Amino acid sequence: MLAAVCLGQFMLQLDTTIVNVALPSIARSLHASTGGLQWVVDAYILALASLLLSSGRIGDRSGHKRVYLVGLALFALGSGLCALASTTGELVCFRVLQGVGAAIELPATLALITSTFPGTRERGRAVGLWAGAGGLSLVLGPVLGGVLLRWLAWPAVFLVNLPVAAVAGTLVLTAVPKDHDARAGRVDLPGQALAAASLGMLAAAAIQGGRQGFSEAVPILLLLGGLLVLVAFLAVEHRRNEPMLPLGYFRSGTYAVANVAGLIMGFVMFSILFIFALYFQQVAGYSPLQGGLSFIPLCGAFAATGPLIGRYVHRTGHWPPMAAGLALIALGALLLSRVDLNTGYSAIWPAFAIVGVGYGITSTPMATAVLGAVPPDRAGMASSTMNTARQIGGVFGVAILGSLLPGASGASGYAQRFTAAMHDGLIIAAACALVGATLAANQGRRRRR
Repeated sequence: MLAAVCLGQFMLQLDTTIVNVALPSIARSLHASTGGLQWVVDAYILALASLLLSSGRIGDRSGHKRVYLVGLALFALGSGLCALASTTGELVCFRVLQGVGAAIELPATLALITSTFPGTRERGRAVGLWAGAGGLSLVLGPVLGGVLLRWLAWPAVFLVNLPVAAVAGTLVLTAVPKDHDARAGRVDLPGQALAAASLGMLAAAAIQGGRQGFSEAVPILLLLGGLLVLVAFLAVEHRRNEPMLPLGYFRSGTYAVANVAGLIMGFVMFSILFIFALYFQQVAGYSPLQGGLSFIPLCGAFAATGPLIGRYVHRTGHWPPMAAGLALIALGALLLSRVDLNTGYSAIWPAFAIVGVGYGITSTPMATAVLGAVPPDRAGMASSTMNTARQIGGVFGVAILGSLLPGASGASGYAQRFTAAMHDGLIIAAACALVGATLAANQGRRRRR
């Protein structure tokens, strides 16, 4: 069972880094602007973040094995259609379908672990392996993407998901037992619609503001509309008997701070992946394979650290490793903010490794903290909330910091303008990670008292 759900996690995370490596190739083939590339990344994350809460609740009520298989099938279908896209608009639409499948599948992976490993120590080790599977895919994603792009066109980075999905589906059908006490339940349709509308409008406001300027009418209207819809969403969730986002759990400091840490971590990590995927190929002149290999220190450090910290989190508690991990992410982002046109890779990879270690140290205790703060029968909801927070952070990280970057790689002075904007974005990311480290450290002190 653990192998089955870890493979599902592997596939979903693989899609993150392998697509980032392909962004410059997609831009050349489909004539996509920087804004178009932002939507290629954000369309997937946005659909994932918008639907995670509902899918977690459906899994709690209808059975996580069944939900996992449905999500897997939709993700595979979306991957195949992405490979057939002939315009940026088509690719963005099919990325949404991929995100829908990922949103349905992802909460089920962690919820199945929770139901199978009830003990704190065993659950910590299992979650560590689950996180390590995602980390391994982050390592292999850039390398595999670079290899595929060396000999094949960019659609290959989507077609590679199909055999992985086939193996994962076979494992789930044969190794995962039927869910017990599963019962059908209604989806919070008003809350779901308002959440998706709010996230979409706010992300569009950030992207359009970066392209047009935040004083223009369209970004202002999108921002105001998104905030109004967000207020309406919170009001609806407060009044419903069975909301998709039970706000009462946020009264728990453990639950609230862990989810905020996830949001910050997503903001920083997705931003770094997006920015440096473009930097390596469009500024430093790396080939797709060289660009993919360049991410190995970051992703490899995460893959190695996640399972290791999972073995000891029951001894250290949640908060010391979370605070230390976010502090390391902040340090790595600050070091990366010093990269310019003359910086060699020998000065980049140590900073990548620091960020990767910080990410690995933070991920496992964050997951165990969230799952331990709710009753076992709400594990799907808690898992989806945590992953939603991380994905929302990624949406706004790519939208906001990506909007600082210049738009045309062939324009005069592009490299200088790109690195200047990159410096500003990474300093913002480092500041956010430092805020998260402070929150985690303060929560740890409160728990000790």
